[in-house]
Amino acid sequence: MNYITYILNELAYYAKNDWYIILIGILIAASMKVFVDPEKLKEKLLKHSKVAIPASVGLGAFTPLCACGTMAVVLSLFLTNMPWGAVMAFLISSPLTSPAEFFFEGSFMGWKFATAMMVASIMMGLIAGYLATLLEKKTAFFEGQFRLKDKPTETPSVRIDSNMHESLFSIAEAAPVKVPYEKTKAFLFEIWNTGVKKIMLYFIIFIIIGKTVEYVLPMNWEMPFLTEDSLLSVVIGSTVGLPLYVNYASALPLLKTMVNSGVSEAAILAFLIAGKATGIPVIAGMAAFLRKRALAYYVLFIWISAIIAGYIYTLL
Repeated sequence: MNYITYILNELAYYAKNDWYIILIGILIAASMKVFVDPEKLKEKLLKHSKVAIPASVGLGAFTPLCACGTMAVVLSLFLTNMPWGAVMAFLISSPLTSPAEFFFEGSFMGWKFATAMMVASIMMGLIAGYLATLLEKKTAFFEGQFRLKDKPTETPSVRIDSNMHESLFSIAEAAPVKVPYEKTKAFLFEIWNTGVKKIMLYFIIFIIIGKTVEYVLPMNWEMPFLTEDSLLSVVIGSTVGLPLYVNYASALPLLKTMVNSGVSEAAILAFLIAGKATGIPVIAGMAAFLRKRALAYYVLFIWISAIIAGYIYTLL
């Protein structure tokens, strides 16, 4: 299969499986831009991060989104000026777990392992979110870290001038109020301007970049894990997992075989956390719309958290 055919097949696959995720992302972004003041929403969410961040983690952890599906939702959140805490909480928790993954992991690796993975995913999302909120409030760390800057556009707006104000209270002109029509027109405009020209475009770019890396650099599973439950084996597992994109459905049977051969479950846990959330294809795709500091925050947080989670697992 040549490269062009491979990329087209992958785009068709994601379009077939993730079309509803893209649609949800577009509708969220368009609705928020037309019906909600994004700056006021962001301000309120920053003030109420104790609610916004757990909600983002819950959405990420308990919905069956793949990496590309996650990107579509995250793009819509960015385009509505969501705070970085809520976005990072979702971005980190979403690829790590879901109800389906929990049952897959429990079936292959045991329920202790599956529970540890679920708890680690939720805790990582919460901690990453609150830390990002603190950085956004106290520093300029995340300032300018989104490549897809939302430029001012000539979006059709709803403006009630004095004449319209009078007509609203006029018996003769009470019927033909055009506010709903203007809102609908603005909503349709944002579906095109924000949804098609931005979310769909970057969704496609993410897939092309990620799958190109996979095509050029095929992954090799024969990795030198250590067999002891030790901090060193966990560090190796986490570090080896960073450049690999782990598909849990295909990876778990092999990982179970490795455990049966004496590989440390703690090292496997660290490997899965790092491999699910990062991987060269995922990071290459994220680099299409995130800048260096945001990417560094994401990767470093995943790596350190994978090591901590794996080490705690050795103590259980």
